[in-house]
Amino acid sequence: MTADLFPQFVTGRLLLRAFKIEDETAFAEFAVKEEFWRFLPGPSLTPDLVAQFIAARVRDAANPSGRDWIFAVEEQSLGRAIGMVRLSIASAEHRQGNIGFSFDGTLRGRGYASEAMRAVLRFGFSDLELHRITALADVENARSHAVLAKLGFRQEGRLRQNFNMRGVWRDSDLFALLRSEWQPAQTGEA
Repeated sequence: MTADLFPQFVTGRLLLRAFKIEDETAFAEFAVKEEFWRFLPGPSLTPDLVAQFIAARVRDAANPSGRDWIFAVEEQSLGRAIGMVRLSIASAEHRQGNIGFSFDGTLRGRGYASEAMRAVLRFGFSDLELHRITALADVENARSHAVLAKLGFRQEGRLRQNFNMRGVWRDSDLFALLRSEWQPAQTGEA
């Protein structure tokens, strides 16, 4: 698989695509703010870390693994990246995947995360024929909980102290959606 075969999806307002080096400008503005990285494992983001992250994603897109896809999410009318979504294959044998997402906090409440994730779910369930897709959300991340519920995910449990976020052990809620529960027709993603 080459970079030109990296999946790309267009929704009503969004383009999900491989990262490009030009995304550094947009991400440098919003990804360094706590509202973006607060619930993400890893260090607080700085402009240097953002540049390293974008460069790594550009390299990944040039040589996709077929197990992990991290998409830049571009708002078409703005013409710039506004966030990212991820789909990873947790077990090919058991057709299991997991997802994650994070967006520019100044654009909250506009439905971008749900819209982007619908495209990723279609990719996972239809194209990759996954049976189950999971997501983890910090117990205090009410917005992610709401997005996952809107997409039909069910909360299955709580993982105690499963992430060490900047020196503090955090609990996460485990959510899952089965292919048999996924309803693309109701979400406009047939």
